[in-house]
Amino acid sequence: MNSLLKPIDFKKLVYPKLNNMNYKLSTSNREQHYLNIEFKAKVEGEITKVQLPAWRPGRYDSGNFAKNIQQFTVADQNGKKLEFDKVTKDSWEVKTKNTKEIIITYNYYSIDFNSGSTYLDEEVLYVNPVNCLVYIPSQINEECTVEIPKGKGEQIACGLPLKSGKIKTNDFHELADTPFLVSTNLQSKTYESKGVKFYVWFYGECKPEWKKVITDFKKYTDYQIKLFGGFPVEEYHFINIIKPIKAYHGVEHTTSTVITLGPSYDVMGEKYVDLLGVSSHELYHTWNIKSIRPSEMNPYDYTTENYSKLGYVAEGVTTYMGDLILFESGVFDKEQYINEINQYLKKHYSNGGRLNKSVADSSYDTWLDGYEIGVPDRKSSIYVEGALVSFMIDMKTREATKGKKNLHTIMKLMYDRFGKKGIGYTEKDYQNLIEEESGISFISFFNSYIWGTKDFTKELKKCLKFAGFELQKSSSKLSTERRGMIVVPVKEGAKIVHVQKDSTSYEAGLSRGDVIRTVNGYPIKQDLDNWLQYFEGEKVELQVNRNNKLKSVTLKKSNSFQFWEHLVK
Repeated sequence: MNSLLKPIDFKKLVYPKLNNMNYKLSTSNREQHYLNIEFKAKVEGEITKVQLPAWRPGRYDSGNFAKNIQQFTVADQNGKKLEFDKVTKDSWEVKTKNTKEIIITYNYYSIDFNSGSTYLDEEVLYVNPVNCLVYIPSQINEECTVEIPKGKGEQIACGLPLKSGKIKTNDFHELADTPFLVSTNLQSKTYESKGVKFYVWFYGECKPEWKKVITDFKKYTDYQIKLFGGFPVEEYHFINIIKPIKAYHGVEHTTSTVITLGPSYDVMGEKYVDLLGVSSHELYHTWNIKSIRPSEMNPYDYTTENYSKLGYVAEGVTTYMGDLILFESGVFDKEQYINEINQYLKKHYSNGGRLNKSVADSSYDTWLDGYEIGVPDRKSSIYVEGALVSFMIDMKTREATKGKKNLHTIMKLMYDRFGKKGIGYTEKDYQNLIEEESGISFISFFNSYIWGTKDFTKELKKCLKFAGFELQKSSSKLSTERRGMIVVPVKEGAKIVHVQKDSTSYEAGLSRGDVIRTVNGYPIKQDLDNWLQYFEGEKVELQVNRNNKLKSVTLKKSNSFQFWEHLVK
């Protein structure tokens, strides 16, 4: 059984005396962002393969991490250099005849500072081991130890305990899943929930309102643990990286999550809802994907793509549950929860791709273009459409059982039957459990909304009505959106990032990438919407820069395009 899927009892954790893969990290000239890494391992045989992960769990696309390695040398236990060949973009074969131990020294360019990266400067060291530590594939289940550099006054935020400045793990899977942050600029508080100790860390410029934070975090933590009847580990860390600029990102791990938010001055203001939302989402992942895992990813293969059509469960259910749990635990009021549902609906109805590629097939394609804008209207979203199908499954189950069963009880069964036992599940397993709990067939539902591209509207209306809501069409308050376009400000004017099919903008021939420079001859300076509002109900002449060539485009009178479906009481 993969050790990641076993509950970790920190009180009984005994470190072995000898670890087979050992890492020592060091820093010098930190302003240059190079992290120095020394890797030692015992070897046998004439050839030893060494691998750097090609991707990281939680983001299902190629990471190409090896591009960050500048220098790479290999020696034996006596310091004698060994011959090696690079055989793929991120793996090496080392000639190890008559060699008992290899010592690899390399440096890793640590310039990207987000939740899933590795970063180094004069103030902070943040390491996500899965993107910067090499390993020997044949020894992936062997014990590992990492020596972490720590200066005077520095603290270490990490999901595993440290002994003598080191973390030790049962295997490389556990190490790959254990990020850590080292800095003097760290503040933290703890709370307990159902016998589990939780840490909340903030790195960066931040003034946490601790009483509010701990009260809200404890509410939804208590509720999640109650739903599943237990927690996979005995200690958990929320590691928050707070930036002075706009930021929003979270990555799940078994004993921690790393969340990036900003700007600093708004984290306890308007962005506090985002902090709650992403924290609840990532905590739910401790069960759903870190324990309850598709069979295709159990265990992870770090050398290549791990294709699965179950992203609508891993991310869709988690997205839906993250917000629902905040509402049901009393952290969100009804208005806040409705606002989150409205955001799903806006994204859903402004994405024509929902009618072209199913949410299951779109899960498979995350490896192709799942984390970029991609071709217009090509695919569904495992987050948005995944959340909406989860909502419909939940409501249909509640209705069929008169409220006795729901998606919570389904996911608890998933945890009991698969997560706790370290068994991967299939699409059929998930469907069977839904039908077992609800007592009704979901074959038509899966064929239409998960494996197919049937429009959600009719089924959504039924499910929303059962929940006490009504789905109505509503025009956007923004004139740009009423004309069927989404724009972002740029130096020249306003750049179009999306054009809605069948809208005024679509009919006029506007396309993604166009930069609108003038409206009826008036230059745009981050005020396109104001000018379109001023000329509401009139034809509008736009000057557009397309591929460095200026052209004129005529927009017909605004037709109050129904840009998204809107949820109301």
